[in-house]
Amino acid sequence: FVLVGHKCDLVAERAVSAEEAGHLATTLGMAFVETSALSNLNVELAFQTLAGGIQQALGRGILAPHQGCDGIRLI
Repeated sequence: FVLVGHKCDLVAERAVSAEEAGHLATTLGMAFVETSALSNLNVELAFQTLAGGIQQALGRGILAPHQGCDGIRLI
């Protein structure tokens, strides 16, 4: 899981600090990434973080692909 804070470019409208969100993510055992689609800040990083976590979980046997599908292919 990845906790994604979005619209970080709207500083004046921020409801949760980055520190608070980071602490929550740590408490829940997940990564935290702040993003802004408007400025393209960390959008790709959020996807890479999630994909990397899935790859690690598959490699450690924590996560298994569903039967009857091709699973996840990394290119």
